[in-house]
Amino acid sequence: MKSILKATAIAASLFAANAASAAVVVFGGGVLPSPVNSITNIDLTANIGVAVTEILNPGDTAQFVFTALESLRVNTISLSGSGTNAGIDLGNVEFGFTSATVNSFTTDGVITVFSPTAAAAVASLPGGILKAGDSFSIYWEDGIKNPVAVTASFQTSAVPLPAALPMLIGGLGLLGVARRKARA
Repeated sequence: MKSILKATAIAASLFAANAASAAVVVFGGGVLPSPVNSITNIDLTANIGVAVTEILNPGDTAQFVFTALESLRVNTISLSGSGTNAGIDLGNVEFGFTSATVNSFTTDGVITVFSPTAAAAVASLPGGILKAGDSFSIYWEDGIKNPVAVTASFQTSAVPLPAALPMLIGGLGLLGVARRKARA
């Protein structure tokens, strides 16, 4: 169990910065948790870093549901995976924003094989702007024979106020003042 926690913590920290990161984490095996098939809900606020990790066992699915508590921007979502069997299992992990997953590390990412029993992968999904109360999900499903650790990470930021908005409000205020003076 300690090796799983260590692998997931390392994966979360190494892949949080960028999907193009050259850093990799190899799942070390050990005692595995019970089957996942889980849904994890996470509340988002601006200016935080998010990294969520799950271990997929054969037959598992995982869903991370992110809900914005305020208007915010989600930057590019970095995805990573590590597992055994020379990347074959990593190539069978599918991911996406909907339960009809179509992306995979084989088609939309890069798999690096270190040895016949160790491999890692990186990919990314686009970010976007969310209003308070908006949600999005990242789904993972497998066609694997061995455990695979998967991680999704991204940074949030405040949605900037458009520069023209204060000028528009000021201009409308000046028109109101000019109209009042013209009436008087």
